[in-house]
Amino acid sequence: MRLPRERRIRASADFTRLRNLGSRLDCGPFLLNYKVEEGEGLPRFAVIAAKKTFPLAVQRNRVKRLARSIFRSQGELFPKGTALVLVARASMLRRRFADLEKTLALAAQRIQERQGPEVA
Repeated sequence: MRLPRERRIRASADFTRLRNLGSRLDCGPFLLNYKVEEGEGLPRFAVIAAKKTFPLAVQRNRVKRLARSIFRSQGELFPKGTALVLVARASMLRRRFADLEKTLALAAQRIQERQGPEVA
C-alpha cells in the first residue's frame, strides 16, 4: 500500500529546504527533520535510508517499508502542514514495530508542544 502522491515529499529542493530551514528531532532509532507550514493540508513524509548505514538493499527496503507503515498509522498525530523526513539509523531494524510506533507518536507530541496552542 503506497502513500498517496500528495502525502509524499519527492523533490530534492524540499529535502534541502527541510534540512536547512527545518528543525531536527532525535528519536533514537531515527532522526526527524521537520517543518510546520501553516495551512498546508495533510502531513507529508519521506524516508532516507543511507547506503552507508544499510549496505544491503534488502535492509534499506525493509527500513523504508517500516517507516512508511508507521507513518500511515501515526501520521494524523502531526500538525497540519507538517513536512517530515525520517532519517533511519541502524538500530531501527532491531526495534519492534510497536516500539517504533510509540517513538513516532512521542515525536508527534513533542512537535505539537513546540508549535504551541495556535497550531492544532
